[in-house]
Amino acid sequence: MADAPDRPDGGPPDRDDPWADAPDRFEEADREWQAKWADRDLEADEIEPPPAGYRNKRVTPGSVGDAYGDGMRAAGEHLGTGMQIGAAMVFFVGLGIVVDRWLDITPWGTIVGACLGMVGVMVLVLRMAKEGNRK
Repeated sequence: MADAPDRPDGGPPDRDDPWADAPDRFEEADREWQAKWADRDLEADEIEPPPAGYRNKRVTPGSVGDAYGDGMRAAGEHLGTGMQIGAAMVFFVGLGIVVDRWLDITPWGTIVGACLGMVGVMVLVLRMAKEGNRK
């Protein structure tokens, strides 16, 4: 008991710290998780070794370029969709700003343009969803 620190109130040291914080919800969740998984066989979680004769592909600048090109081709459709969404919003909001200045009805032209842009984006997304269901 001599190695126990003194209490903050200057009282004698003792085993049960009256000033200790109550366990928080994270500590309780950790204890529950450990209790749940304590009896699990760790060997079941190991990754199987590669088959005999397996050789890892050698990384070359050409293979990296090929992988990048494959990824860009796969993402191309989605990048085009993002550009269409951005272009639709810019077009309709810009048209609203032009109408605002022409008719001096600020901010209603911009608001209507933004709403039309959102409708255009929703039409685009719904059309893409319909095409995706066909595939």
